[in-house]
Amino acid sequence: MTPDRIVYFDTEFDPRNPSINGLLSIGLTDNGSPAASYYAINTDADLNALADHTFIVDHVLPYLPVSVERRPDGSVAAIRWVTDDLQYRAYAKPADQIAEEVAAYFPGDQQPELWANWGKDDLAYLHRLFGNDWGTMPAGVPRLFRDLEVWRQQLGAPEPPVQLGGEHHALADARYNRDFHRHLISFQKLQRIGAQELAEHLYAALTDTAGSTARMARPARPAGTPRPAWADLTEEQRQHHQDVAQALLKRVEVTHPQDGR
Repeated sequence: MTPDRIVYFDTEFDPRNPSINGLLSIGLTDNGSPAASYYAINTDADLNALADHTFIVDHVLPYLPVSVERRPDGSVAAIRWVTDDLQYRAYAKPADQIAEEVAAYFPGDQQPELWANWGKDDLAYLHRLFGNDWGTMPAGVPRLFRDLEVWRQQLGAPEPPVQLGGEHHALADARYNRDFHRHLISFQKLQRIGAQELAEHLYAALTDTAGSTARMARPARPAGTPRPAWADLTEEQRQHHQDVAQALLKRVEVTHPQDGR
């Protein structure tokens, strides 16, 4: 059953700092129309600890309201908040305020389905807003998440769509995760198969492997008699194979879009 609300999220963080001071920003959006989105920058983040993390300095900090001071050799001397920046005024706040606002984003007791991409650390930082204590964490905040990359690999889907901009901005990445999820749903629908189509494929496989000892139960056929083509089967014979295929479909829980399920 598809949940009423699906939330997509992302965080930017210092992977060397597991405390709440390692969280830089958080972005949330959902499947609503219009989508409900939330973005915050953590003013409790330890900025100067990032000075030697080249990737964060080059790819994450450009999206944050900070100034980066460099030494003559190019190394980072200091990182400071730019408090008169419009982004700072709109989104920068301490971690305890972010926790209150994130709790409000997940109202009630019903936890929505939560999706992220390579998201185990994102979930960890989400939970650090609440002290990593599930007992006191608001009931609506998801405890678990589903990972887009894991599902992509399980589906055998091709590489995800290209993110056209904003990569490593938490809210832009959360919105991209929503697009990624829709991409995978579309791919999954294209891979589904109906009972009649599966029956034909199975029958063709049996015909191609007539010498195999691993065969599906089928109506009796005189020994040595060539297996007829699908089109030459009687209605009763076709129905038998479709019944077997339908049982298999139910067993592995796959359907075709036209089945309406």
